[in-house]
Amino acid sequence: MKLEIITIEDNRYPDSLRKIKNPPKQLYTEGNVELLKNNIISIIGSRSCSQNGKELANKFTKELVYQGITIVSGMALGIDTIAHETTLREKGETIAVLGNGLNRIFPIENKELYQQIIKNRGLVVTEYPPEEKAKSSNFLARNRIVSGLALGILVIEAAYRSGTSVTAKLAKEQGKEVFALPHEVNDIHGVGTNRLISRGAKIVTNTEDIIKEFPFLQYKNPPKEKEVKPQNVKKICNNQKYNEIYQWITEEPISLNEIYKKSHKTIAEINSILLMLEIQGLVKKVVGGYVCILDKK
Repeated sequence: MKLEIITIEDNRYPDSLRKIKNPPKQLYTEGNVELLKNNIISIIGSRSCSQNGKELANKFTKELVYQGITIVSGMALGIDTIAHETTLREKGETIAVLGNGLNRIFPIENKELYQQIIKNRGLVVTEYPPEEKAKSSNFLARNRIVSGLALGILVIEAAYRSGTSVTAKLAKEQGKEVFALPHEVNDIHGVGTNRLISRGAKIVTNTEDIIKEFPFLQYKNPPKEKEVKPQNVKKICNNQKYNEIYQWITEEPISLNEIYKKSHKTIAEINSILLMLEIQGLVKKVVGGYVCILDKK
């Protein structure tokens, strides 16, 4: 794929973004620019997400993909990564919005994710020239694009003070729908989402709550989930890269450091693989490390 620059005068520039306050004058893109015309929902949440947050991000992303929605997020660690990876796994369409140039991928742990998005006809977008390095002010500015591209945003988790809450505020100012998942009152990962709901965000308990807010969308009842059986483990985990980590995980908890000592991968690579194994329902994080959920025999 080659880099393309779409200026605000270009007819490929999305109308939804053109209408926001301070729209980017140009977009540097790599991948399938046709996705900018689709019905888009942005999924956002904490970088240091909880296990519950991971499961909810996976669930809602998967269900929105089934509804024909294109998923946008910021390719950060945590909820963003899950949103993109789940979309790819479900053969859906995803757009990653960066706070850096296309030749300076950040975070470096997601360089492979960036490549997979391009490879699977997704799109990577930024307002910054190719050699621009990541910096905090860029990410704050990036958030207006994450919300600006979408019909609405879905907030999975948000702490008391977070970039996620800032994005939700921007979305509201842009006239976008803001959806938030309710959390237990003592859940530190849900303080921000509960506050958003108290301030007017639409409470969401299922995907239909989102789809019904847009008259031009029609909700489709999803097929029944097929139970993942132990004998299907090898078929699911057929990626050699994943197996290099999965082989060490049993019914007894194994720590990240122990896995690191046994493998030839970096901590960042191991974390990325463990996240995908969690999403696939193969491992679970517990006190003391990770355990295998399914029988490997």
